[in-house]
Amino acid sequence: MAEFIYIDNFSKTGKMAISLRVFEEIIKKALNNLPDISLSQKSTKKKQLIFLHKPVETTIKRGIVHTSVSVDIKNNITPHDACSIIQNEITRTFLAFTDQVPFDVQVRVESILNA
Repeated sequence: MAEFIYIDNFSKTGKMAISLRVFEEIIKKALNNLPDISLSQKSTKKKQLIFLHKPVETTIKRGIVHTSVSVDIKNNITPHDACSIIQNEITRTFLAFTDQVPFDVQVRVESILNA
């Protein structure tokens, strides 16, 4: 699995790479702008020493950034609408930051909270 995605550098002065962690931070910042939607707060068992749940998971396969986002939404928005809003916001943010990186965004609604 790749840790970086390389961007075409037209000035021929070297390679530019973006890390997986950068994409995860971009997604977290994008979701902070959305009301009624937050990253999943799902937790594991009380006595478990290792926390395995990550609300944002990113991988790079064959030059494509694959992202999976788990969210909690308030009950005044439907899960379908929330997924569309999240995908559009992440797409807009990725295009603003990277311009040319191919990506795939998957959204999973973990829970619906009372407003």
